[in-house]
Amino acid sequence: MPELPGSTPTTHLVMVLIGPDRPGLLEQVSGSVMDAGCSLEDSRMAVLAGFCCISMAVSGNWKTLGKLESQLPRLEQDTGLNLVARRAPPEESAAPAMAYSVDVVALDQVGIVHALAGFFTSRGVNVRDLHTRVFRAQPTGTRMFAANMVIDIPAEQHLASLRGDFLDFCDELNLDGVLDPIKA
Repeated sequence: MPELPGSTPTTHLVMVLIGPDRPGLLEQVSGSVMDAGCSLEDSRMAVLAGFCCISMAVSGNWKTLGKLESQLPRLEQDTGLNLVARRAPPEESAAPAMAYSVDVVALDQVGIVHALAGFFTSRGVNVRDLHTRVFRAQPTGTRMFAANMVIDIPAEQHLASLRGDFLDFCDELNLDGVLDPIKA
């Protein structure tokens, strides 16, 4: 985001919090961010096996982020969450890339995420977001695996070749996969 002339540059603090789930955790964490004068820009929260997992990118100027950082030990104590926070380096202009969505469904088996990550890494494609889950198919009750990914395909990548390679990869592993552009 461009800065206004004479304004203090915006910086970011990335925070990851994890601990036993209970009502009110999100309110406490977001309240601390707000009280410090910072903005919550990007966040994810999930309860996994009884643990609350929160990741967030918080923005502010150096003063407000410093205030938030000084309050983090107290937040950790009050919430019972383990907290890791890191200042993000200034954003550099990234190489041009196209955002694509990847959806995969298959019988649940060990190593699907590793295989997907390896496929895209070997082609210089960055995985930006990943969500996986296991569910029971109706009516058989068979354990199924689903993955939803957002990937950044370098602009110089030949899309038809990548798509063809991905479909071959899915066939080899018996995955039902789709690679589509993200629609705005």
